[in-house]
Amino acid sequence: MEGVTAREKLLTALLSLPDGGQLQIHLEGLDVLSTSFADEVVGKALDRLTRDDFGDRSILLVSPSLELADGVDAKLKQRQLAMICLTGTAWHLIGACTPAMTETLARIIEKGRTTAKELAGELDLQMNACVNRVARLAKLHLVRREEVGRSGPQPVYVLHSILKG
Repeated sequence: MEGVTAREKLLTALLSLPDGGQLQIHLEGLDVLSTSFADEVVGKALDRLTRDDFGDRSILLVSPSLELADGVDAKLKQRQLAMICLTGTAWHLIGACTPAMTETLARIIEKGRTTAKELAGELDLQMNACVNRVARLAKLHLVRREEVGRSGPQPVYVLHSILKG
């Protein structure tokens, strides 16, 4: 029941943010985070976020250690979700993620702003593969896509890191 109450508060806080806003879940002060609580609060909230129930908002996990976020990581893997976890000045992609997702996200975070065309060249990828990676990252609200035009029938996007510089 505590998890349900906490999730409702989290979703209310998420809705109160402007579009493009970011909610940070801080784990400081916790010794242990149970997997059932992690799933009830973070897993279910992130699931709703990826269904676009909250516009272009994002959620970050902030933890004093990666080990404390293990319960969240396990539940996100089960739900096929992923999120960024900050520990100190480092970021980690937790949940259901692949090395390719992490590589692409790292490049977007490093650059702050880029395009799929630039990424494809830098990562030595075919454009289709790069677009698929970026689409997955955007669906998970790990990057922001801003449509800036069209190239024939296809939209052209500028990609933004959700991490503030």
